[in-house]
Amino acid sequence: YIYIYIYSVMNTLKIFELIVVLIIAITCNDEVKEKQEKLSRKELYKYGFRLKRNEQVEGVKRILMMEDELKRSAMVKILLDKIFKVVEKAKTLVEESGYVPGDEFPEDQKYLDALGNVFENVALFGDLLLRCPDITHKLYDKNTEWRVTMNWGVVFSNESGLFDDAEKFLNLVAQELEIIPRDPNYINPYKEATIKATQKKKEAEENKKRKEIENKKKKKTLKKNKKGPRLGGSSGEL
Repeated sequence: YIYIYIYSVMNTLKIFELIVVLIIAITCNDEVKEKQEKLSRKELYKYGFRLKRNEQVEGVKRILMMEDELKRSAMVKILLDKIFKVVEKAKTLVEESGYVPGDEFPEDQKYLDALGNVFENVALFGDLLLRCPDITHKLYDKNTEWRVTMNWGVVFSNESGLFDDAEKFLNLVAQELEIIPRDPNYINPYKEATIKATQKKKEAEENKKRKEIENKKKKKTLKKNKKGPRLGGSSGEL
């Protein structure tokens, strides 16, 4: 009977603990739900957009790491083709929705997706433009339709207030594309970084070659020293 009683008490405690856990979980879920309800659609999207931006930047960095220039150029071209197809389609839907930049995001998922496609692809294009400027300019500058679309996309994105670093990132993109006049001191910091990285790599390779030559010379010197001096003439007893 004692064992049955203890078992019963333990079960009761476990049930009580389970109830407490469930109450806490429900309360937490209610709090999360309440917070989510307080957040606007724009604020919720903005949080996810930050995460997306990190992924995009890392993706472009991986492209930069490709040693084969032809493959790197081909990859950028594929991305640009895709970016502009998506943005052009999204632009039509955004204009159809009547959305005004800066307003709360629309409830209709179709228009919400269209907005996301504009912001995310404008951002990705900006990353390619600033980090792979030579390849991107070569493909972009000669395409009038792309220029019209991206001019709209950059201005629209800037007015949306979605970009945390809008003043820096979108301003750089706008200057690089000359949508706005370039500052007299304007430089593409990412291009500068690329130049420095290339120079650093070149210097490292030169230093490596120099050390290899020096090591070869040292080895030759050591071999000569190991042989030692030779005595001239024949030896004999006095």
